[in-house]
Amino acid sequence: MHHGLLRTIGGERTGWISVQLLTDRFRRRDLAVKLDASRSGATESVLLSRIQLDRLIYELTYARLVMMTRGQPLEGCHEHR
Repeated sequence: MHHGLLRTIGGERTGWISVQLLTDRFRRRDLAVKLDASRSGATESVLLSRIQLDRLIYELTYARLVMMTRGQPLEGCHEHR
């Protein structure tokens, strides 16, 4: 596996989240995204498939919209789970 597109966000007090694209130079595996969350010296890693990454992006986008509207119901989003 080769690593590419490494991004890290966070801070000392809140912890860190790193996102890294993993590619296989021999194309034996699909692309994947590795998500690392670190806090207080402990790190948890998760390997996400394309479908899982799409779902995570959807959920984060929805959470951002709710934050932007200060928790007010969003029109047309009654089916969100």
